[in-house]
Amino acid sequence: MQRQAAPADDAVPSRERSHWTAFAGILLLVSALFNLLNGFVAIFNPGYYSTVYSQGDRLLILNYTAWGWIWVAVGILMALAGLGVLVSFRGARRTGICLAALCLVGQMIFLPVYPFWSLIVMIVSVLVIFGLLAEPQPVRGARV
Repeated sequence: MQRQAAPADDAVPSRERSHWTAFAGILLLVSALFNLLNGFVAIFNPGYYSTVYSQGDRLLILNYTAWGWIWVAVGILMALAGLGVLVSFRGARRTGICLAALCLVGQMIFLPVYPFWSLIVMIVSVLVIFGLLAEPQPVRGARV
């Protein structure tokens, strides 16, 4: 009987990569897509949200066009952070946590306008934060 050789060091994922981190990176990209959609709707169809909510075309102190530009910027930053997480860029995890927390607070503000949409995005943000904060535990011999 022959002994099986131990896997090479490059076959074992690095400490920064795990299934939770990959999951969080993909969810960060999904959340970026949600925020981009939300932002572009607010920019290109400013009356869309104002007809839904009875307060006119303002959301607290901002109008919906400004709100849309903020979410487009956050969506682009989240997409870049998501790609950074997937390629194991160390600073991307911290950036992703901060952006997901910002998204969570922003969706709480947006909750009266579209409650179900906001709840879905908030759940995705919480999963992103959990996935990026979870201790990476590489699976031996698995590629992530």
